[in-house]
Amino acid sequence: MKKIFYLAFFSFHFLTAQEKSKVLYRNETVYLTNKNALEIESFIEEQREIAKSKNVEDYSINIPYDNFSEISNIKGTAINPVTNKKNKLSQYEISTNELKRNDVFYSDNKYKHFGFSSVVDKSKVEYSYKVKQNEPRLLSYFSFQHELQTVTSKFEIKADPSIEIGYKLFGEHQDKIIFSKTKEGNVDVYTWKIADMPAFEEENRAPNFTYFLPHIVYYIKSYTKENQKEELFPDVKGLYKWYYSLVKDVNKLDQTLIKNKVLELIKDKTNTKDKAKEIYNWVQQNIDYVAFEYEMGGFIPRDAVSVFDKKYGDCKDISNLLNEMFKAAGIESNLVWIGTRDKPYTFEEVPTPLSSNHMITAVKIDKQRYFVDGTDSFCSFGFPSAMTQGKEGLIGISENEFVIEKVPVVDKNDNKLKMELKLKIEDNAVTGTSKMFLSGYQKSDFLNILSGNKQKEDEILKSGMSRYNEKIEIEKVEVEKNEYENKDAALSYKFKLDGWVKKIGEKIIVKPILLSPFKEYIIDLKERKLPIENDSQFTDEFTYMYEIPENYQLEFVPENSKKENENLSYEIVYKKDKKNLTISQKITLKKLLIETSQFENWNAVTNELTQQYNQSIILTKK
Repeated sequence: MKKIFYLAFFSFHFLTAQEKSKVLYRNETVYLTNKNALEIESFIEEQREIAKSKNVEDYSINIPYDNFSEISNIKGTAINPVTNKKNKLSQYEISTNELKRNDVFYSDNKYKHFGFSSVVDKSKVEYSYKVKQNEPRLLSYFSFQHELQTVTSKFEIKADPSIEIGYKLFGEHQDKIIFSKTKEGNVDVYTWKIADMPAFEEENRAPNFTYFLPHIVYYIKSYTKENQKEELFPDVKGLYKWYYSLVKDVNKLDQTLIKNKVLELIKDKTNTKDKAKEIYNWVQQNIDYVAFEYEMGGFIPRDAVSVFDKKYGDCKDISNLLNEMFKAAGIESNLVWIGTRDKPYTFEEVPTPLSSNHMITAVKIDKQRYFVDGTDSFCSFGFPSAMTQGKEGLIGISENEFVIEKVPVVDKNDNKLKMELKLKIEDNAVTGTSKMFLSGYQKSDFLNILSGNKQKEDEILKSGMSRYNEKIEIEKVEVEKNEYENKDAALSYKFKLDGWVKKIGEKIIVKPILLSPFKEYIIDLKERKLPIENDSQFTDEFTYMYEIPENYQLEFVPENSKKENENLSYEIVYKKDKKNLTISQKITLKKLLIETSQFENWNAVTNELTQQYNQSIILTKK
């Protein structure tokens, strides 16, 4: 799906200046007129005070746009703080560039770029520009906060009274926003103001910034022309009506090739779920994901037979192909518009394309709906893609019928890493073999990484164990990928851990737990301000089977330990006999999001877990 860009700084990068510049004011006015035609134009103006001239990024400006919008009247000035001399921005200093992203093959997204010359410490820079929006359905939002401190900020909509607008505030600091609605002659004026907004600081593994930035989403519900009401997005029904209009006439080519392929794939299948899985796996193996975001091509899928023939497509194309193939097999199937977990909005809150940036397929088998995402080459049938877990899907049933359903969150026990280790204590080392089994997202993530980095396959295979203990030396790895089978991926290791054994007289001291997920994973309660987002819930299980060295016996074994809270749990159990020691270690991550209010509880468990990793067994000579 085409991504709608907000015309501001967060479309590109966060600044890392050591001394902070600040925004003295940032204002935007949107003019909605309805004379000869519906027209949308915005005027944006901003002034910044630059702390240090060496912080060039503070006065390097990027204005994103696409083929649905036009940027004009860019003006800028740098003001010397001592002489008050003004250096105007030259039009030759403004460049037009393609906005390239690693996840998009081709798009119409561009940006205007310019910087200011003659900037010194404490200079003020100011600039302004106009934006004409040519597609009234693709309005975006205005943010009152960004990576620099903002002294004042104002957003206005000046609308002809024949235009009905919708709007909603999101994010934090909403209590600081002052709203008013007034009249300027016959024009409705909506104004939002804010003052003294602190800088927003991005944090690793936090949810998308739109969950936190105070911002207003605005859109046109309807407008009246010559006494006739034209509805755009009055509600979710209006959004679905538009979406349906984009896909209803897509598959007009002869679909015989697809139907024949489907019959070939399912000829030996009698179970509906097996048929669906066979079709899904074929698409995963044979259709490459290539993202396109060019004009309406960012919203309209290509004909299914064209995608089938070319063997590539974006999320809409692959979903449309899957939908047609499922239907050819007699399986109930529907297209689904969905926002990934980067999107904080529900369809009811924001009934516009801003709520959805992705398309998937839903199949219904024995009254159960399965959400299928063909852009993930290794996600098992029955699993939604990780990025759509817990999100609303707008499921198209017919021209006038749709349903909204939440995509399920995959259970922690269906997403598992399991490892069995057979170990010997030799001299100053622990040696052994292990077998690792991966299921759910653990399996698909591993296969996706392996597929995308084939030249580093050996390194990736070894990291399966060494990521939990960098001192482990992997001597041999064997792998069974089982890519499209209903079986776990399996890796077999032969390894050695030097320096892990201490001998003191007739005693041997060993830390028996070799692999330590979440070791010292302590959240800094003073520094961390934002929640932590996890890709998935999961369970890790490790079983260590130690062979007791000949002529030695266990003198000390740590006590069993168990602790849990709403986010994380662990259990470590020791079982011994005369010849062996078996240790079971189970760790479960139970939430996709760790809220800031839960950080202390998180630390309590990880502190305890780290202590358990440092426990030792003691063996003594008989």
